[in-house]
Amino acid sequence: MKPSRTQSSAESSPVRNDLLRALLASEYKHLSAKLERVTLKFGEVLYQADQSIEYVYFPETSVVAMIDTMADGSTIEVGVIGHEGMVGINIFLGGLTTPDKAVVQIPGSALRMKSSDLHNELRVGEPLQRLLLRYTQALIAVISQSVGCSQHHTISQRLARLLLTLGEYAESGEFLMSQATISHMLGVRRVGVTTAAGDFRAARLITYSRGHLRILNKAGLEKQSCECHRVIRDQFNSLLHDVPRYLSSANP
Repeated sequence: MKPSRTQSSAESSPVRNDLLRALLASEYKHLSAKLERVTLKFGEVLYQADQSIEYVYFPETSVVAMIDTMADGSTIEVGVIGHEGMVGINIFLGGLTTPDKAVVQIPGSALRMKSSDLHNELRVGEPLQRLLLRYTQALIAVISQSVGCSQHHTISQRLARLLLTLGEYAESGEFLMSQATISHMLGVRRVGVTTAAGDFRAARLITYSRGHLRILNKAGLEKQSCECHRVIRDQFNSLLHDVPRYLSSANP
């Protein structure tokens, strides 16, 4: 399924992706002719594992989960990418395919660019190249933290982390998420998700009905989460503070 095109270019409205917002206005103007804004639908698969990457995506209001699939069919989320990042980082690293499946978890807008165009823009020392280097560093740290979380923390802790992450991306704190999807992302049996979600509902931390989830008590949910939620947020929050001085956070 291909994303729905909503505009032919990225020039007609403000940019809501943090990476692109960090570029100098002149640098962004140069890139904007190669970007188009698209609408990503819930459950849409942007890439299958080992599939050639035709486009890279800079999410704005959409959120994309990177899912690893084992030989036995079991799955686990290794990263969630929203407005702070880019989907398709393997192109920047010189790859043509991705080992992960990229699935839209929260529908919304994104800016996309042909992979060939991104490759042509990656000149050594240029702002985009240095910015993506810093983002890659942050993303590797986040993936490492996610892997550690899957090995050492309980289902309840990991579920709380996932819900907090998605709730922060969804500005209203409400989003769609089936128990089957959650179990695939956490790499656990559905019964474990049902028990943990039931405990959160009983404690009035969330409401959950027919896949529609709403966070009622963020502070309470944070107490149920492991430290990984804070560590991952800190990595992305520090990203734009650490970029070189020649970049600007001003909105192009």
